[in-house]
Formats: sequence, C-alpha cells, structure tokens
Amino acid sequence: MAKLLFPDFLDHPEIYDAAEALWKARFDALAEKHQFAYAPYINVFARNGDKHRDGNPIFSAEVKPLNRAVRIIQEAIEEPDDFFISAWLDTFPVDEDNPLNELVIPLVLSEETLEVAERLIVHWLVEGRSKEEMEQILEEELALLG
Repeated sequence: MAKLLFPDFLDHPEIYDAAEALWKARFDALAEKHQFAYAPYINVFARNGDKHRDGNPIFSAEVKPLNRAVRIIQEAIEEPDDFFISAWLDTFPVDEDNPLNELVIPLVLSEETLEVAERLIVHWLVEGRSKEEMEQILEEELALLG
C-alpha cells in the first residue's frame, strides 16, 4: 500500500504550502546535482494576489536553455487506497514561435509516485529523452508499480 503524502492538501493552505515546498526542495536538489537552473513558468497567483491552491500546478519549472519544462499536477485522493500517476508531453504557449516543451505529471502524491516523478524528470531534463522514449519509460515505470 502506498504511503500517501499530504492527503488533505486541498483543505488546508498550510498543508498545501508544505506539499508545494516539498516539490521545490526536491527539484532544487535535482537542479543542484545535475547543474541546471530553472524558474517557474506558470503564475499561481490571482490578480488580487491570492494564491491558487488547486494543485494545477503545484509546481512548475522551466529550463530555458533546453526549452523544456515540468508541470506537476497534484490531485486529491478520491478513495482510501487511491494511487495514481501519469505523464504526457505537451507544449506550453509561452512564445508562439517557439512553444515550451512540457512534461506534465499528474499524480496523487505518495512516496512511490514522488520517486517515479523524479525519475521521469531526470529522463526528460537531464538525459534529454525524446517523446517516444518518454512514453516507453512511463509505461515501464507504471508496470513496475503494478
């Protein structure tokens, strides 16, 4: 059984912020280890300054020199034994002439899905895997989780 992390993050702003901080800390560690710089590319604030805390995204990171990005969508738990992770590649229209290549990872956060997400991020940003390779890697990762 997966150990779920921050299961009620949508109900409590302080828990949401802790989940968001976890993603930032993990991404900071990856960026330092693999020596790349990143910046968020999706604004999570409303015009009045309030933060959107809906989980989409809970974290975003753009690596400009690679024209690649990662968006993490953390979803709420619907069933007590809920377990979910997926991923796909998309483009994000930062610049119409040169859209940002984006790895989107929706998940219910658990220790296991966090590890899978980190491996997917390394394949995408560090190893520079193609769309076809990423699809195969995701299939293999999900098969391992069974």
